[in-house]
Amino acid sequence: MNVACWDLEGPISVIDFAAELGKKLNNKSELNLNKYNMGEFFTMISNYDDYIIDVPGVKEKLNIPGYQPGDTLRLMAPLYVSCFTDEELISLAKSNLGLLPGCRELMKILKKDWDIFVISTSYTHFAHIVTAALEIPKDHVYCTDLNIQNLKKSLSNIEDAVNVLIREIFKKYLTNNKDLNSIIDDLNDFFWISPDSDYIRIMNEVIVRGGKRKELAVEDISKRTNIPISEMIALGDSITDINMLQRLSDDGGIAISFNGNRFSVEHANVALTTSNCIGVLPIFQANKSIKNFLEHWEFNFKSLQKDPINIPNDLISQQCKDFFIKYNFIPEIVNLTNKSKEQIKEIISKQEKMRKFMKGWASKLG
Repeated sequence: MNVACWDLEGPISVIDFAAELGKKLNNKSELNLNKYNMGEFFTMISNYDDYIIDVPGVKEKLNIPGYQPGDTLRLMAPLYVSCFTDEELISLAKSNLGLLPGCRELMKILKKDWDIFVISTSYTHFAHIVTAALEIPKDHVYCTDLNIQNLKKSLSNIEDAVNVLIREIFKKYLTNNKDLNSIIDDLNDFFWISPDSDYIRIMNEVIVRGGKRKELAVEDISKRTNIPISEMIALGDSITDINMLQRLSDDGGIAISFNGNRFSVEHANVALTTSNCIGVLPIFQANKSIKNFLEHWEFNFKSLQKDPINIPNDLISQQCKDFFIKYNFIPEIVNLTNKSKEQIKEIISKQEKMRKFMKGWASKLG
C-alpha cells in the first residue's frame, strides 16, 4: 500500500477553522469582545506567528526554541477556552466542512491503492469531523488537541490579560494602521516576558501540530506503515507545512505545494495549482515516474489548457481525463526543482491567486 500525508485546511477543506472561531468571538458575551473586530485580531496574531518563524534570530532572542509554525492556535486558545464549549466547536465544524470540489470522489479513488493520513494544525473538533466525512480513520489523523472542558477547570481569570492584549495592544495596532512592527515589543512582552498569568498557563498546555511536529508525524507514519519517506507523497499549502514538505523533498519523496503560498512553494518539489481536488490525481497515478510525467505535462500545458478534451490520451489516464472534462478544468502542475528564481516567483503568484479564488468560493458556502 502507498502512503500519502495530507494537510487538512487548504488541500482538503477551504475553511480555516481557527480563523472562523476568531471571527465568532465578536458574538460571545463572556469577555465583552463584541466591540472589537476579532477577525482582524486573529489576523494580527497570525502575522505575529509568521514573524516569529520567518525572521532569523527571533526565537533565540525570546528563548522560545520550541515555537513552531501554526502556534497561532496556541496563542488564541485561551480566548476559545473562555468563550466556547467543545459541543459548540463540534456543531460549528459540522455546519460547514468546506470540502474542495472533487474531494469526496478523489478520496474514494485513492483509498483503493493509498493509505491516507491527515496531518493538520486544526483543532480536533474540526479535523475529526471532516476526516470522518471522508471515512478516514481517527487513528490516521494527527491534529491539535484542544480539550475545552478540561482546560476550563483550571481557568479562573484571564480578564486582566485580555485587557492588555486586546484593549491595549490590539487597539494600539489599529491606531497605527495595522502596523505589526508598532506592537512587536508589546506582544513579545505579553507572551514571553511578563509574569505568568492564567492566559499564558492555558496557552502553554496546548501543543499545536505544526512545523517540526508535522515532520515527526511523517516519521511516525513511516514507522507504522513500514513505508520509507522517500516513497511517500505529502501535500501542504502554508508555513505550518514547511518541515513536512522539506523532509519529503530531502528524502526523495513527492512534496506538493497545493495552492500554496511562498512558504510551501519554497520547501516543496512539485506545485499544483487547481480549482478541483481531482487535479492532484495524475501525480498520484504517475508517482513512480514523476519526473517524466512532469516534463511532459509542462511541455503540453500551454497547448491543452483551454480545453481538457485536448489532453493526449497517453499523458494521463482516461479516468483523469474524464474528470477534467466533467468539471471543465485543467490543473497546472510543475516541477519546482528545475525552476529559476523568477519562475518560482511566477508560480507563487499563481498559487496565491488560486488560494484567494478558493477562499472567495468558500465564503459563498455559508
